[in-house]
Amino acid sequence: MASRVMWLLVAGLALIGGILLQDGNSIFSWDDEAEQSGSVGQRIETGVEAAIDRSFDQMQVVNADGQEVAVSPESKRALADAIRRLVEAESDVALLKIRDASGQEIEAANIKRDQARADLEILEAKIEGQKAIADEGRAAVREEVRQEVRETVRDAVRN
Repeated sequence: MASRVMWLLVAGLALIGGILLQDGNSIFSWDDEAEQSGSVGQRIETGVEAAIDRSFDQMQVVNADGQEVAVSPESKRALADAIRRLVEAESDVALLKIRDASGQEIEAANIKRDQARADLEILEAKIEGQKAIADEGRAAVREEVRQEVRETVRDAVRN
């Protein structure tokens, strides 16, 4: 019986020694785990943000006619942020109406929603303006190339 108790104590000591070796001399270290999970969370957050930033470069912006519009990555980010704010504002208004909130809360949410919608419309107008400027620039370059080709052909025919 004594030998069984001794072997049980030896196994227990070996188990505790293994725990101490693996955990860095601390059996109960909740603060270390919180610190590690915080750093893991930060790394995940950084990875997600980087993936989102890369996805903006590949995102296609399409107008109401279904034609792709060339937009800078900064404008794409601003457009995504404006859409996010509009969706949040719309959901806030819906939740307030469901919960039977006061008129002041609903009015404040409506103002927030209207502001988000106005910001989105301003951004859309800016993108359309960029498209129009780009189209005018292309038309000017196209006309300039046509004029140069005509002059070159005329000079070649005369000579």
